[in-house]
Amino acid sequence: MPSAYVQFEEKYCTGCTKCVRACPTKSIRIRNQRAVLLEHLCIGCGECIRVCPEGAISPVMSRRGLEKTDKITVAIVSPILYAQFPGVMPCDVLMSLNHMGFDHAIDLSYYLEMYQYAVERFIEQNRERKETPWPLISPICPVVKRLIALKHPGLLDHILPLKRPVALVESGIRREISEQYAVSEDDVLLYHLTPCPSKVTYGDTDDPEDRSGLNPAIGVNDIFPRLLEEVEATREMDLNLYPYRHLSFIPNARGPLWAMSGGEIAGMNIDRALAVSGLQEVKKYIEKIEMGLFQDTEYIEFRACPEGCIGGPLTAVDKYLARSTVQKLIKMFGLGRRIQPRKLRRLYDRGWFFSQTKPSDYREEIEDKSRSLTIEDMRRIEYILSQTPGHDCAACGAPDCRTFAEDVVRGYARLTDCYKFALDQCRDSNKFSDKTSE
Repeated sequence: MPSAYVQFEEKYCTGCTKCVRACPTKSIRIRNQRAVLLEHLCIGCGECIRVCPEGAISPVMSRRGLEKTDKITVAIVSPILYAQFPGVMPCDVLMSLNHMGFDHAIDLSYYLEMYQYAVERFIEQNRERKETPWPLISPICPVVKRLIALKHPGLLDHILPLKRPVALVESGIRREISEQYAVSEDDVLLYHLTPCPSKVTYGDTDDPEDRSGLNPAIGVNDIFPRLLEEVEATREMDLNLYPYRHLSFIPNARGPLWAMSGGEIAGMNIDRALAVSGLQEVKKYIEKIEMGLFQDTEYIEFRACPEGCIGGPLTAVDKYLARSTVQKLIKMFGLGRRIQPRKLRRLYDRGWFFSQTKPSDYREEIEDKSRSLTIEDMRRIEYILSQTPGHDCAACGAPDCRTFAEDVVRGYARLTDCYKFALDQCRDSNKFSDKTSE
């Protein structure tokens, strides 16, 4: 597992506890009026980035943008990028990336359509074989997968065992470009333009599927200012004179549709499917699945960000404006398919879509490495909890009173970090002083 997905700038942190309250896995504490990360509990959701009023939290990923290198540079373009440019055609965005210095700009939309076919095929077979429990859970959002592995490992078998579209790109494009330029595959550098802080730098990832993959990742918001300038310049150019070398155009809106919650399942022939977005809602529905609900549902598209990936922490424009942009692209291009099912079926039967890593393997890759609590530890926790105010005020630096009690038992905190115990100690000290003076 990487050291962390986010980093804190101490000089900006005021210890306000907003990040402590927002973290879904309780991975942040306040110590000496500064935020401290329990790295083994971080899932890279970026909720702390959203709520920090001081801008003291940033993703641990490449913020250098496009590097000067002798290697062949390839931009793997998430369709979320198109939603950042209202009134601009996707081909103009791709050409602008080429003009910025990328040797190639590869659109993910083609691979998204391939993935949709694979999901339909898997569900069709599972209806007959019943080898995987319902509902199947989309593997697309890495934050959701980590959340399940960390907090609900019993549901790992529900995660669809298919490669994500990004992994489908990586499995072929590096070899194709290396052959085109007559260079080794190591001389092809793939950049992933992403709205998600869970994409860390240079393959340093807890996801075994990604370890050979895209490096480095660049936040959409980091590349946006310069790309916007290039987009404006490109729109004024004569396309016949434009010196692009390799572009991947999208004749339909299946790709941009994925930017929104529900976009993944909207293009599939699945009747019993749900789309859930926003981390708090996702957590509720995962708990419901663990309780045995939704067994009559075949597929659930989970997205940790509100409104889907257009609400990612590293996007550049308002998520509702981005949604409007996507809706216009859908109206303009339509949602027709462009890949022959016969070709996709051959690839599916050859196992090309399947990940070499089983979802259950994440149980060891992503786990709570905290010391297991004994029965005596639990008794101490319950006693401490009974003595706390129970306000979950986070003044102690923990997100709630129970977590504070656990931290005390584990040795991460002191009883006097809670104001009630500190006041009690102060009163006892005053009583002792009074008796001494008498």
